[in-house]
Amino acid sequence: MRINFSSFFAGLKKLFQKFFSRTEVGPAVPLATDQAVVQNLNETRWPSLTQFTYLFRYLNRTEGWIFRLALLLLFISAMLLVARYINRHWIPEPAVGGTYTVAVVGAPRFINPILASSEVDTNLTSLFFSGLVRLTPEGKYENDLAEKIEASADSKTFTAWLKPSLSWHDGQSLTSEDVRFTFETIQNPNVGSPQYAKFRDVKIEIPDDKRIIFKLEKADANFIMNLGLGIAPAHIWAEIPAAAMSATEFNLKPVGSGPFMFKEIRKMEKSGDVRGLTLERFAQAATPALLKTLKIRFATDVQAELDLIASGQADGLRLVANDFFSKAVKLRGAKANYQPLPQIVAIFFNFKNKLLAEKNIRLALSAAIDTEEIVKKIRPDARFINGPVLDGMPGGESISSGRKTELETATKLLTDAGWKKDAEFFTKGTAELSLVLTVPDIKEYTDVASLVAEAWQKLGVKVEIRKIDPGALAKDVIKNRNFEALLYADRYDNTLSLFPFWHSTQSFDPGLNLTSYYNKDLDQALTDTQKPNLTPEAKAELNQKIQNLIQKDLPAVFLYQPSALIVNTVNLRSTSPGTLLTANNYFLDATNWYTKTKRFWKWSP
Repeated sequence: MRINFSSFFAGLKKLFQKFFSRTEVGPAVPLATDQAVVQNLNETRWPSLTQFTYLFRYLNRTEGWIFRLALLLLFISAMLLVARYINRHWIPEPAVGGTYTVAVVGAPRFINPILASSEVDTNLTSLFFSGLVRLTPEGKYENDLAEKIEASADSKTFTAWLKPSLSWHDGQSLTSEDVRFTFETIQNPNVGSPQYAKFRDVKIEIPDDKRIIFKLEKADANFIMNLGLGIAPAHIWAEIPAAAMSATEFNLKPVGSGPFMFKEIRKMEKSGDVRGLTLERFAQAATPALLKTLKIRFATDVQAELDLIASGQADGLRLVANDFFSKAVKLRGAKANYQPLPQIVAIFFNFKNKLLAEKNIRLALSAAIDTEEIVKKIRPDARFINGPVLDGMPGGESISSGRKTELETATKLLTDAGWKKDAEFFTKGTAELSLVLTVPDIKEYTDVASLVAEAWQKLGVKVEIRKIDPGALAKDVIKNRNFEALLYADRYDNTLSLFPFWHSTQSFDPGLNLTSYYNKDLDQALTDTQKPNLTPEAKAELNQKIQNLIQKDLPAVFLYQPSALIVNTVNLRSTSPGTLLTANNYFLDATNWYTKTKRFWKWSP
């Protein structure tokens, strides 16, 4: 069948001409006569459809164009209202599907919950293996493989029931025997598991295929947090001798029950180093993912990681050290997002030093420092802080500005304490006000130390900067508290607990109370935060008390909270908002990532 386009467009032209042109008429008739004639044609005085065809004979030229414009505006308004209604009720939601490729510095060795110790191995293990419970981005523990968990009144016995129909990636059933095997293997000293200390004295019983009983020698109300450890399949690992566990291929080709299952591994031909992993969604997981495929590309360093993004071999990455932030945000098509880390950078005062044990000296040293200058010059992505409780933690609050230098206040604090400024530095009798500022030999921290030393010297304090190799810091400085003032970053774990950093019992290795600061009321508040089943309100109240007590005595000068930089060249989204924990552990909410959406009709948006 042939279509005559010339006839079609000719007809369309006549139609437009009829609508937008005014028909020539005969001799003019008075307007009143026209109106009377038209109105008398219909008793209801409402125009019929036939009468509407004579509308433009009834209207003058100006009225006709006004009417046409009104019709056009009415049509546009109606379309906008319809579009708005549809947009409000035709709701997009995350859909299963899509592929995302992430670049990571390092390479895996043990993707295995029993042996994993490095950050790369630990993070990857959470993708392949599920635990009885799982940590959410909000910092709560919820059931994963476990249907329910009950604790005894004395917090010495915990009983877990597995969900029905659990399976491994290879189709085998997951039972309580797998749970027992995992923890008993960890307890075997010949295996050398990093988790050994946590479970050494725990006894495990399995009355049936779905029930596991954990019996502790000492009460531990927070033991349930340890049950987030991934469970390993007994039908694979039980046949492997303890001495051979670190050499089996299952460490790089894992079989688990987590949200993703192994599909492919890429290695360098000569060295055998792992350069890539491809993971597929495991629909039968206790907590399934939304992404269909997750690819991981491993890089030797940050520059190589950026090169993977620039060349299109990866879609996104996470950076913590700010050395490469400026390069990362300039990548073509990159969308940058800063997420505050659960870390504080501070100067910790050693209370074993007689000078720094004096409160006025600590207050003066703090007053002399300009934290706004430090953040602006060294770490623009950072947030201001005034204590260890961060925004995003219970009781934390956002700080909009830093502290400016207050030399007069600092000088008065020292003079009130009996110090006199002779020429360049403060002295008291024969003693000179001087201290050594120890700092890891990392550019960010040494740059901060230089600004701090300059501020203290302006005040009248003699300062020596002592740079330490980061690899030797723990052994040579932190273990024996071998410092006067230490510029260092406290990194919080997934519990966001302040207990390990400030309780007096943690003043000795391996505790993390670097200052050896003791306050009876602080110790009590920190102890109370460890109680089980604390409400968010109670935890917030305790954290605020801890913040106030530390601010009052100032055992440390709190400088800033650094951020991680998340860079993506694709529209990767998450069903959960970013938190302190997701900034610290990039894969924590990987089950919530999605790139695809679908729409559904919702009558009440």
